[in-house]
Amino acid sequence: MESAAHCTVDCNYAVARHPIYRVDGDVFGYELLYRTMGGPNAAILPSDEEATLAVLANGIEAISRDIDPKKKIFINFSREILEKGYHAFLDPERFVIEVLEHVTCDAAFTALVCKIREAGFVLALDDYVGDTAFDPILPFVTYVKVDFLALRDDPARLEAVLHTCRSAGRTVLAEKVETEADIALCRARGIPLAQGYFYSRPQVVQARALPANQATKLALLAEVSRPDIDEKKVRDILGADVSLAYKLLRHVNAATFYRGQAVESLDFAIRLLGRDALASWVAVNLLASLGATPRDRELAFASAVRSRFLALIDRAWGGKCHQGEGICLLGLLSLLDAMLGVPMASALSGLTIDTGIRQALLGFPSQPQICLALCRGFDGSPDAGAATVLERFGISPETASRVYFEALAWAAHMFHG
Repeated sequence: MESAAHCTVDCNYAVARHPIYRVDGDVFGYELLYRTMGGPNAAILPSDEEATLAVLANGIEAISRDIDPKKKIFINFSREILEKGYHAFLDPERFVIEVLEHVTCDAAFTALVCKIREAGFVLALDDYVGDTAFDPILPFVTYVKVDFLALRDDPARLEAVLHTCRSAGRTVLAEKVETEADIALCRARGIPLAQGYFYSRPQVVQARALPANQATKLALLAEVSRPDIDEKKVRDILGADVSLAYKLLRHVNAATFYRGQAVESLDFAIRLLGRDALASWVAVNLLASLGATPRDRELAFASAVRSRFLALIDRAWGGKCHQGEGICLLGLLSLLDAMLGVPMASALSGLTIDTGIRQALLGFPSQPQICLALCRGFDGSPDAGAATVLERFGISPETASRVYFEALAWAAHMFHG
C-alpha cells in the first residue's frame, strides 16, 4: 500500500489520484478519489454524495498545481449530485463526469445525461459489465470503464461487452487490471486505455484547505442565485473570505478556458466563470465545508480587514495605489503564507495575478508594496513608516483611523452578520 504524500503543514484533507494509462503509451489522465485524513489508501465515506462534494471542493485544488492541464481528470458523480447541477463549474475540456455504476437509468436520468452532454461535458460510465439497464445512456458517454476483474475469466462475456461498446462508438477503458497477462489481453482485444494496480495504486495527496466562513458562503450563495446578480456585491462578499477568494483564483487559473491574462481583481475572475458556474462552485464549497480553528478564523478576519482598508484608503487617495479593484486582492492575500503554513512564493505558485501585486506580496519594491506597508503598519495604530506613507499621499492620520475602523466594522458584519 502506498503511503500518503508527505505534508509539511497542518493538513486537513486528502484526495487520491489514480493514473489512467494508454495501454501502449504514457499517462492519459487521472481519476480523483475520496480519501480520509490519516486513514488507509481506500475510501471510508458515509455516502457517494459527500465523497464527490469533498473531491470537488478540495481535491481539484490539491492536484491542479502539478497535473499537466492537457491530461483528463475523471470524477465520480452520483445521480443526486448531477441533478443538483454541482458539476456546472467544471471545465468541460478537462474534466470527465464519471457516472457511478449503481444509478438507475430511467427516462428522467437519461434526459439529464443527454442535457449534460449537450452542454459540452464529457461523460464516462463506471464499472460496466454489459448490464442492458445502461443502454439508454450509452449514446451519450464517451468512455466506458469496463470491469476487467469481473470479465477477464469469461472471454465470451468480455467479447460481448467490447462489441456493445464498439458498436456504440465508445472508447473502452479497462479498469482493475492487475497483471501483465491483463495488459496482454487488453492489447489482444484492442483496448486502448487501462487503469489498475498493475500500473500503480492510487497516490494519496494531503494538503491544507483554508476554512471559509459559513455565513459568508451562505450570503454568496444567495447572491449568485439571484436572476439579477450584482457583480459588485459578489466581489464584496468574496472580499471578506480569503478561503473562497483563493479557491476561486485557483479554479480560474486551472481552467483551460483561461488564457493566462493577469487576474487583477475578483471581478475579472467572476466574469470569467459566469453566474451559473459560480453558483455551482459556491454550493459545492458550502456543502463540503470544513471546520475552522481559532487561528484560521483570526487570520481570515485580519485578511478581510486589510482588503477593505486598502480599498477604502485607495479610494481616498484617488486610486493612486493601484488601478482598479486589484488592491482588494492585495490585502486579501497578504496573510496567505501564514494561513497555508508555506512561504508566500509557494502559496502564490500557479496563480496568475497582477505583477505589481505579486511583487508586493513577495516583498519586492512596487507601488502596491507601499500600500501594503501602510496596511501592515496600521494593524493597530500607525507607526512611523505608516505615517510617512500617509503624508506622502496627503491623508491625515485621523482619516486613516476612521477608514480603518470602518473596515473593521465591515469585516465584523461580513463574518458574523
